[in-house]
Amino acid sequence: MTTRPSAAELWPVLPEPVREKLLAYGHKYWQQVYDDVALQNQNWIPLRSPVATHAGFAEMNRITARVSQLVLDACRRRARTAGELRRVLGVPDDRIQLLDDSEPLTGRLINAIRSDLLLERGVPRMVECNVESALGGVLDADGVIKRWMEVYRDEPMFTAMGAAAPPSAIDGRFDAIRADVGPGKTTGMIYAAGGGYPRADDAEYMINRLRPFADRGRELGVDLIVYPLEWIVQDADGRLLAGDRPLDAVWRMFVPTYDEGSAGMAALRAANAAGSFRMFLPSAVWLLSNKTIFAWLWDDLGELPAEDAEIVRAHIPRTWLYGPELRQRTLDERERLVFKPTDDYGGHGVFIGPLTSPEDWQAAVDGAEGPHLIQELIEADPLTMQFLKPESGEVVEADVSYCVSTYQFDRVPSGGFTRFSPPGAGGVVNLTQGALTGGLLLVNLEEQ
Repeated sequence: MTTRPSAAELWPVLPEPVREKLLAYGHKYWQQVYDDVALQNQNWIPLRSPVATHAGFAEMNRITARVSQLVLDACRRRARTAGELRRVLGVPDDRIQLLDDSEPLTGRLINAIRSDLLLERGVPRMVECNVESALGGVLDADGVIKRWMEVYRDEPMFTAMGAAAPPSAIDGRFDAIRADVGPGKTTGMIYAAGGGYPRADDAEYMINRLRPFADRGRELGVDLIVYPLEWIVQDADGRLLAGDRPLDAVWRMFVPTYDEGSAGMAALRAANAAGSFRMFLPSAVWLLSNKTIFAWLWDDLGELPAEDAEIVRAHIPRTWLYGPELRQRTLDERERLVFKPTDDYGGHGVFIGPLTSPEDWQAAVDGAEGPHLIQELIEADPLTMQFLKPESGEVVEADVSYCVSTYQFDRVPSGGFTRFSPPGAGGVVNLTQGALTGGLLLVNLEEQ
């Protein structure tokens, strides 16, 4: 296979004056950059963004694009419709809300992708391929790096390095929505107040906070209304209403396994069954995020073209669907494995072998409910990051765990997102479990 650029984080090889200048800007502008960013952990603030080369970012997007197509192809080898795929995956028929079992497995289902990549000696290793309209992190992926770029704008040292933000994930998703639902359609961005986003239960706050986002959608041709799921109703003709506005389309911004039994969900379910609106994207996409599919890709290596098989070997950790026949091996090889449910998200139920005691590992394996898998542990490169403690002004530099995500909407690279642990933490890197975000800064730099 052709040798391609490393995607390694570049802080250690940046010229010292550049590093000093980045941290100086961080000390001066961190409050401006992180104002109203939705961090669950407010104890530490990053003083910069992780840094990658433009070439390294392009490589991550190449991998993301190809793996998402391989995921769809693996599903098509086993099923023709969402219902058939659900049954092959062992997903209960009441697990996914708003699912049309007759939905064909077409390319439309991979029009919203976020890959979660760990870097191992600079090589991207994809631990999850998230396929979903409600992909998280987009606002902050764009917002944090956009604000950093505003404060860096007049710095010649950064300009000379081609410093830039990735393409906008916000704009990329709006372009994909406009292409999917059609022009002139009133689209509801429907979110769940009980879905866990900070202050999502305060409807007035959320609608106001997202108003600039909705305004940007209108600039790009999407007539967008931000509205909580719990408030949705139907009119006498069965059309969905957001306030007094009938909806032609729904951009579903809650995961389809979520159901708190509200009247709004009942109205959405009824209108969906009647086909009175178009959904971006159908709930069938959730099936393609099922982690079982990574095990299928490894099982199918002999059926893949040589270049695709090499992408699986090089960039997807070895994955097995767990069964009783693998129990002893799973216990014996704990320190080299990760154990996780196939159909969950947000880091729930994930056990990292070396960070789990033998007793807790066995309890997790023997007590697991529903399908699980085991996956080889990635020896992920650490991120050397500088943090400020706002309470005291203390600054700490620490090597922490991190994850890089690339977004693709309608197959177009559309943003980069980084999450990393705060000082002293480790394990699963997820915002709901206290991880932080810093955007992603792209530069041109000679490969070291």
